[in-house]
Amino acid sequence: MNYARNRFLLKKCFISLIIFLISTNLIIFLSDDAYAANQQAWVKAKAGGFVKDGKPFKFIGASAVYMVFYDDWDLDLEKAIKTAKENNISVLRLYIDLGWGKSEDFDKIFDIASKNGIYIILAFTDCCCSCDFQDLNKYFEVHAPFCNITNTRAKNALKKLIKQIVERRNSINGRQYRQDPTIMAWEIANELEYWRFSKSEVHSWVEEIAGYIKSLDKNHLVTIGLSVNAPVEINDYLSSVFNVKSIDFSSFHLYPQVGLNNLENRELFKESINKISDIAKELSKLGKPVVMEEFGFSSSTDLNWRFKTGKETADFYSQAFKESMDAAFSSGCAGVMFWGWGVSGEKNIPMWWNRESHSIADEKFCDLIKSYR
Repeated sequence: MNYARNRFLLKKCFISLIIFLISTNLIIFLSDDAYAANQQAWVKAKAGGFVKDGKPFKFIGASAVYMVFYDDWDLDLEKAIKTAKENNISVLRLYIDLGWGKSEDFDKIFDIASKNGIYIILAFTDCCCSCDFQDLNKYFEVHAPFCNITNTRAKNALKKLIKQIVERRNSINGRQYRQDPTIMAWEIANELEYWRFSKSEVHSWVEEIAGYIKSLDKNHLVTIGLSVNAPVEINDYLSSVFNVKSIDFSSFHLYPQVGLNNLENRELFKESINKISDIAKELSKLGKPVVMEEFGFSSSTDLNWRFKTGKETADFYSQAFKESMDAAFSSGCAGVMFWGWGVSGEKNIPMWWNRESHSIADEKFCDLIKSYR
């Protein structure tokens, strides 16, 4: 009798413990059916493009790196993501490097994005821009501790960060990051300054880091975002970097060298359009999808501001965006991502990014991307 009673009490205590753990988010159980019902389709890469649900997937996306600061400024994160979806934006891009928000911020973004059918490209570190630092050593030590690719300590530190992020479990929905299809791809780094190293050094580093990511996570795509506004002949570098087995698609960033003083200089802008076409065609030869992962005029905050206040500038701006997207898609790109997307309240933030993001307040711009096919 005592044996049966003890078994009953033990079972009751065990059930109470499980209920406590679930209620405090320390443990979460999901059946296979329940988990499948709450996740998006995985995006996969094939020769020349992406596939989702067995169908070709082409997209307009946007960098949205400042969303991780929204809680600091009482900005509406959910509104930013929902309006992105309403305006034909399918993919958002974030950085998770030191200083780019708290882990809980990313948990929230991924959860909201999943509920709205938005995908995320997540960069592990930001290597841009050494030009902001007078001393190169200070740049590597302070701003870009993971970006000195010939430094063994920096490489091991990056691997440690990658493992921490890939294996993280979302505190809101319980999904481990490496099992969450909301994350379309891991990006090794934003704008590695590859011209500071030899081609063989860059190739070896990318091969090692991409392979390491794949050893932890065989579910997600892997890429690296590289600027083509570079002080070197880029084609050989790009082909060498992206011709790595564990790199699933090529990603390039290009900002037209057009500012307020030469809005009417169509020849100057045409050079940028031709460059988009040339790079997209060259990278397509590798047989992998190509994404123009950053483009726009964020390097000219005055131009961005004038776009919002002057009709002449707005007309040029919208035409420039359309021509850039046309050139990318017609030359083989599977996706384009402009800089950047957010909420209109960002213009009131006393930070460097207060003029960079577009929102539903920019009606002419939204009309363009919402209707673009």
